[in-house]
Amino acid sequence: MQRLVAELPNGSAKMRARGIEQALSSLGRLVEKVLQLAQAESGVGMADHAIDLVRSVRLEIDDLRKKPQYAGRLHLNVDGCTTLMRKVDVDAFGILLRNLIENALIHGLPTVPTTVSVQTDGTIAIANAGPVVPLPDLEGLTKRFSRGATPAAGSGLGLHIANMVIQRIGGSLELASPARGRNDGFEAIIRIPQ
Repeated sequence: MQRLVAELPNGSAKMRARGIEQALSSLGRLVEKVLQLAQAESGVGMADHAIDLVRSVRLEIDDLRKKPQYAGRLHLNVDGCTTLMRKVDVDAFGILLRNLIENALIHGLPTVPTTVSVQTDGTIAIANAGPVVPLPDLEGLTKRFSRGATPAAGSGLGLHIANMVIQRIGGSLELASPARGRNDGFEAIIRIPQ
């Protein structure tokens, strides 16, 4: 589709092709979220062996940084936490983390980096800058297809999926707005016990 758009001369056909390209991209993202939802509902979460969550966080951030729209928009703070071993399914943790980080990037200010912080007690926080989410809206954001008052793209599934996965892992998800220590922004705080 991208090649077709590039080869078409400027005009109505090119505009329609761009519209189709955007619709296909949105559909692809929705299908990805529905597949993640199905995986989360299947009960994936705990594992028999421990994985290093710091390594998984680094891999997820490195992968997201490769996307042009996220380049230069992520900051990792491990604050002396070089390793964090927990018995969680690596795929489930990846789904959890990607949903929370993408949510922060999509809804945060593009001029201020989103921060991912890992602490030795098993707390991982993802914070962005942006408008404060009112408490009544904040309380419902983990419901399926729930979206706040935002013009940003999204299906309303990301935080629902993240909440399901963290429960299966045996941890907790806390949403805060404004972000802790700030006057603005949004923060998702996950806690994964040993």
